[in-house]
Amino acid sequence: MRILFVSDTYFPHINGVYYFVCRIGPLLQQSGHEVGVVAPSSTTQFTRTTVDGLDVFGIPSVSIRIYPKIRVPIPFSLKKNLQQIIGEFRPDIIHIQDHFSICAAVVRMNRTLKIPMIATNHFMPENLTVLVQGKALKKIFENFLWKGFSKVFNEVSVVTTPTETGARLIRSRLRSRVMAISSGISLDEFSPWGNTANTIKKYGIPKKPVLLYVGRLDPEKHIGEILQAVASALSHLDFCLLIVGTGISKTSLEIQSRQLGISDHVIFTGFVPDEDLPFLYRLSHCFIIASIAELLSLSTLQAMATGLPVIAVNAGALGEMVKDQQNGYLFGQGDIRAITAAVLDILSNPDKAVEMGRKSLEFIQSHDIHNTTKQFESLYHSSLRLSPPHEKGVAERQVVQKTQLGKK
Repeated sequence: MRILFVSDTYFPHINGVYYFVCRIGPLLQQSGHEVGVVAPSSTTQFTRTTVDGLDVFGIPSVSIRIYPKIRVPIPFSLKKNLQQIIGEFRPDIIHIQDHFSICAAVVRMNRTLKIPMIATNHFMPENLTVLVQGKALKKIFENFLWKGFSKVFNEVSVVTTPTETGARLIRSRLRSRVMAISSGISLDEFSPWGNTANTIKKYGIPKKPVLLYVGRLDPEKHIGEILQAVASALSHLDFCLLIVGTGISKTSLEIQSRQLGISDHVIFTGFVPDEDLPFLYRLSHCFIIASIAELLSLSTLQAMATGLPVIAVNAGALGEMVKDQQNGYLFGQGDIRAITAAVLDILSNPDKAVEMGRKSLEFIQSHDIHNTTKQFESLYHSSLRLSPPHEKGVAERQVVQKTQLGKK
């Protein structure tokens, strides 16, 4: 079958949507399906590129000044470009990844085309409202975002989300069927085994216990709480905090580490290429995350697949992934004392860390990317069976006709 993923963000903007599509897409192709991706181009021109072996159709777009990595489509050419892409690719299934400009436009077009369509939700409003000042204004903005979400996602047959926590969050907002399917992780790529010597040398990792954070360095990640706890824990135990990633908070976090007097114990790696990332997990002893807006947390899955214990805030889906005192510890938001105690307990007790790591390896099996791919294949086939055959043929003819008209 021909499967078309649609998203308002994609490579080179690295996020959960990109990682989901770039991993499941090639596996679907290996199973004999044709896979394409629609996303903003990196320029104001229509583009067609190949990323991770997938054809990526780039919609002309412009960057957002306050967040240059995010690009928005140029409105007046959006519909014409989508008609051209769908007419050329002729998808059997359209799989949207959000409810913003491009995906919303595809949904509107599909009222006539009637191509079977499903959606996956990676969205939590906290990821977009974190910089909004004032509770009242933030609430208004969140309600606006949820309204747009419901409007778009109510027009698809099935909505998936990576965890049951995420499913509970959106079920009351939708008429569409909602089900939890993990975004998946490659258990071959992230595992406890591998020689880390070159990585240790490349990033200057000292010979001491390593506490690891991987992810965006943005306000909603609450990394400042981790720094406070590390400052407290360092008075009892010598270890290194490794912070992997980039974001708008990087400079302020570097300043905070100096103010806390712990900069000699904290390494900010900045951007790390994908080929180095598994080794940074392997050389670490524990993973930590304080983000309150996670529908899954790919980095936590990667840590678990590498056999690490995890210290996580009990918020979002993290409480579903981390079982307190089994494969790590959960703490309440802002509870610096609890974070400190968890860090000291794990880094001071290697045997306990190993046992918790074994539990992580046990729990991660349900997130194997191959299982995820099979679940989505089954969902695509069931969506096709539920779609009247004559509607599919009509849809294809209408798209081709509109594309041809657009070229005249």
